[in-house]
Amino acid sequence: MTDVAVLVGLVVAAVAWGLLFALGREGFWPRAAAAGASIGLYALVVLRDDLERLLRPELTEIGIGIAAAAVLWAVFWLGDRLVTRLFPRLSAQVDDLYAVRGETTTARMPFVLAVIGPAEEIFWRGLVQSRAGIAVALVAYALVHVWERKPILLLAALVGGVFWGGLFAWRGTLIAPVVSHLLWDLAIIVWFPTRRSAPIGGAPG
Repeated sequence: MTDVAVLVGLVVAAVAWGLLFALGREGFWPRAAAAGASIGLYALVVLRDDLERLLRPELTEIGIGIAAAAVLWAVFWLGDRLVTRLFPRLSAQVDDLYAVRGETTTARMPFVLAVIGPAEEIFWRGLVQSRAGIAVALVAYALVHVWERKPILLLAALVGGVFWGGLFAWRGTLIAPVVSHLLWDLAIIVWFPTRRSAPIGGAPG
């Protein structure tokens, strides 16, 4: 059953992601970090009595998270190839999403992603999924991306939500999903983007 803390959190997430996408590309990454921090800190407060159990570091969980990140990157690499071949209009949306990489620098991006990925897992899986179920977490996680008005982003959110939600349901802790999400973000955006039409902008700094 969905409790009040989850409902309040979903409102916070909807507002944060609405501001993230509604205010344009300039300043996107600082807003993304702020959006992630807002839901992450909220979840940390709500889950304070469960954090030791949910975030206990174990080598097995870290290893599973690393492997899961590689698998998910491969899924998105293959998906990008299929979209490019079968759905040219959706492929153009991928190019547009990658263009936002130019709004920050190579040196700053990992720090932003180090906030966003873990915060999303603590909130969407640790709080929403554990208290309201995987279906609610999946639908809500996808819907906050509707603000961008790109079907391809909604599809990507659904795939990621299913993957990390399943990982959390399987392992029962947040370590594997957090590691997977963080490494996948770094791989898909910084290290090994599925297309290189828009490099990360600016000089390191």
